Parts: sequence; C-alpha cells; structure tokens
Amino acid sequence: MSCPFCMIADSIPPATEPKVLTTPLGSAYPVLSTAIVIAFLDIAPVTPGHILLCPRRHCEKATDMTVAEAAALGVWLPILTRALLKVLGTTTEEAGWNIIQANGSEAGQTVPHSHFHIIPRLGGPRGATDISDAERKNLALGEGPRIKLDHEEGTQLCIAIQFALRQEIRKLQAGKELGGPDEELFVNLHGHGLEL
Repeated sequence: MSCPFCMIADSIPPATEPKVLTTPLGSAYPVLSTAIVIAFLDIAPVTPGHILLCPRRHCEKATDMTVAEAAALGVWLPILTRALLKVLGTTTEEAGWNIIQANGSEAGQTVPHSHFHIIPRLGGPRGATDISDAERKNLALGEGPRIKLDHEEGTQLCIAIQFALRQEIRKLQAGKELGGPDEELFVNLHGHGLEL
C-alpha cells in the first residue's frame, strides 16, 4: 500500500502558498510546504485545527530522519502552533495543546510515516485535578472522537492558517531569526544558516 503522506508530499510541491489538493481519493489541506517538511490538516481531526507535520521524505520513525529534517521539524513546530492558535482566536498564553509523535504501531502510530500532531485543546482553563485519569490518557495519546473534516471548513481553515503562518514568518524575518526569501528560508545561527 502506498504511503498516504508521501502521496500528499508528492502532489504538493514546495511553495510559499500551498493550494488545497482535491483528488478522487480525497482532499488534502496543506498549510506549509517546504523542500524538507510538509504540514496539513488532519482529515479526521480530534479538535478543529488539528495539524500533521512531517518530513517530506518517507521516514517511518523519528530515528529514520536526517539531522536536517529533525531540525526543520523542531523549528516549524512552534511557528505553526502560534499561527494555528491565532486563527483559532487564542494565544499560547491562554491555550492548551498537545504535540504528539508516535513510533511504531505498538506506540499508536497508524500511518507509517513519521509525523507530529499539533492538537489544540481549547476547552477552557482547568486545573490538573479537574481532569480524570481516562481523559488524561486520551489527551496524552491524542485520542478522542473524530469527525471527517468538511471540505468548506477545511479550505477556509487552511487558507486562514497559511495567512497567519506568513505573518509569523514575516515577524521572524524582521527580527532576523529567519533569513532568505520565502522559497529558501533558513534559520540564522550566528552567521551560519540552517535551511528549512
């Protein structure tokens, strides 16, 4: 069986503004597409805005990633999260979210292409003692009821996240944390660059 994440990566070239991809097999809602990584909305989200971020190249587990892939994923995780939370009308200070990554079916990995889940948790402020053990297990594992993503909702959310992501990138470029044009972004590390 073909890897669904490789099919998405192969169908969506690196671009500063990736387009929604609709095929007979379904739709993909990319929010980020670089030469190294790709991020898209989960088509059966645990919560609205659930994003998957993965290396473009097929890597079954995190240990199969190159150093550059792992570094690029690490750079994009907080940037994507800030953009997503902005679209959802909140901030990193106000919101809760999970970043989850599983390796192997024994760990709960259902697609054998290494990926990170960014799952917003916007149920309101609660103390740790207000969450049951069963609910805590579901939260930690990224479990919960899933409903297929509506095409119109997916398209609108995708476009909004792309816009917010460009704003985040502009801020980082203005602060000299990111350099280069959008197609060739790199992390500015004391005069050395890490291509993204």
